[in-house]
Amino acid sequence: MKAILARDGHASLAEVPVPTIGDGEFLLAVEVCGLCGTDLMKLDTRAQGAVLGHELCGTVAKAGRGSPFPAGERVVVSHHVPCLSCHYCRKGQESMCRQFKSTNIEPGGFAEFVRVPALHAQHAAFKVPAGLDSISASQTEPLACVLRNVKRIGAGTGDVIGIIGLGAIGQMTGQLLKLFGATPVGLDLDADRVKKFARWGTATSNAEEFSRLGRDQSSGRGFDAIIFSAGTPALVARCVAWLRDGGILNVFASFHPDPLMTLDLNEIYHRELSVLSSYSPSLADLKESFDLIASKRFNPLLLAPMSFPFSSFNDAVKAVKSRQTLKSVLVPK
Repeated sequence: MKAILARDGHASLAEVPVPTIGDGEFLLAVEVCGLCGTDLMKLDTRAQGAVLGHELCGTVAKAGRGSPFPAGERVVVSHHVPCLSCHYCRKGQESMCRQFKSTNIEPGGFAEFVRVPALHAQHAAFKVPAGLDSISASQTEPLACVLRNVKRIGAGTGDVIGIIGLGAIGQMTGQLLKLFGATPVGLDLDADRVKKFARWGTATSNAEEFSRLGRDQSSGRGFDAIIFSAGTPALVARCVAWLRDGGILNVFASFHPDPLMTLDLNEIYHRELSVLSSYSPSLADLKESFDLIASKRFNPLLLAPMSFPFSSFNDAVKAVKSRQTLKSVLVPK
């Protein structure tokens, strides 16, 4: 079968054996797999042992004994599974669980067939209902990341939330915040992305205007939280002044190549500001995210994703990096 494999910062289409499955497992014939910013980061940083592709949906081609899904069933599956019993899991921090970070699908989502281990089949896979398209279903995991982050900052009715970086994750965040009753305000240098964000709230390409919008929308308080789905460390430090007293500085992205910044800790202390990050979702977040998409309350297709065959993987990467699209998705043919 064909699969896209990463090596030394480069991805290429290779011919590899179809994975064998065991008890409780199933073999998924991939219909679509979204390209995540994490995939791009793994390539850019030349991450060792990188497994690419985790936003996938497909049809069960073969089911092992005891598999919860029979052959022929359409399924969406996530790539990491926590143990549910360690200290991190008991604290509601499943993405910090050591098992969570060590689990994955084989050989990655950009493959014609994927082995879904028993733990994933049991805990992190969902039957796709009739009428739900594969691309929408494949966005369960990224939406779950957004959902967990929105919950961690406690966003809800009456809150004014700034979002810096209006790519796929920033746009999803805006749509979800609006669904939660919050008021989203966006910032991005790309005028087209600013225009697209108008579906969820107000947005601008100017930092000072962004700050003013936060004050105006909150009756002078400032932002309840500012979410960084992109940006620079210098901008993070600058945004502290735009938060209301007791507000939240939310780190929701990796910062490469320079992650370091200077932060005024006296400002943090005297104004009771919080610095809060969010990395990856819990199993409950995955289920809630899937339900939001399956019920059509959240629409991933508003990202207007572009489809590419596996053989055009580099074009899919280029389309995202050059801002031709908010989301690239890969299909086997």
